[in-house]
Amino acid sequence: MRSVFVTVIGLAATTLTFQAQAYDENDLKKLKSDNACVECDLRRTKMHSADMMGADLKDANLREAILKNIDLKKTNLDEADLRRADLEKANLENASLVDAILKNTDLEKSILHKANFTEADMRQADLENAVGDNTVFTKADMRQTNFKRTRFNGGLFNDARLNESNFKRAVLNGTDFSNSKIKNTRFTRAELKNANFNGSTLAQSNFYRANLVSATFEKADLESAIFWQADLSGADMSGAKNLKAEQLDGACGDDKTRLPEGLPSLPNCS
Repeated sequence: MRSVFVTVIGLAATTLTFQAQAYDENDLKKLKSDNACVECDLRRTKMHSADMMGADLKDANLREAILKNIDLKKTNLDEADLRRADLEKANLENASLVDAILKNTDLEKSILHKANFTEADMRQADLENAVGDNTVFTKADMRQTNFKRTRFNGGLFNDARLNESNFKRAVLNGTDFSNSKIKNTRFTRAELKNANFNGSTLAQSNFYRANLVSATFEKADLESAIFWQADLSGADMSGAKNLKAEQLDGACGDDKTRLPEGLPSLPNCS
């Protein structure tokens, strides 16, 4: 009798697990036929290398979906749930992901040109080697996110949360980081020419050997930030807060570099 009871309980648990994890087959058919499925349940679907260009997936549940190499150019993914989804090498050029959830999502080597991630939750996402010129991350939450070796020239990271993220060797020329929270973040060896850090909190962030030519730091909080061997030629730090001379040890600049009043000039980079 006891063995029968255990078997019944086991079957019930299996059924519940399946119901909790399975996607809706009708929703998947609708997406394939209409290239649209708003508020659909597509959890754990496998759409590797699929062509979904221009699809409407607003508010869809794509949690843990396998979407490697998928074509999602110009797709509407506003408010979609993409937590832990695999989007490695996916093409999201001109896609809209406003208010989307991408926590712990794999976006390694993805193509993100002009994609819109405004107010998206991207905490702990992996974007290593992703490319996305003129991509928008305004007001996004990207704490502890991996941006190593990414290229986001002309990107908008303004009013974002980037604490404890990693931009090592990233190419971020002309990028707007204004009014963002960027505490304890790594920019080691990053390319940041003409970057805008005005009004941002950069306390304890590391700019070791970063290229900060013509970058601006008006009203930026630089408490305990590290600029060892950084190139600050033409950079404007005159209005920065909490910057001390020892933080600039090993850094270089030129006659156009502007520092807060009272700090000694930097040696010439040339």
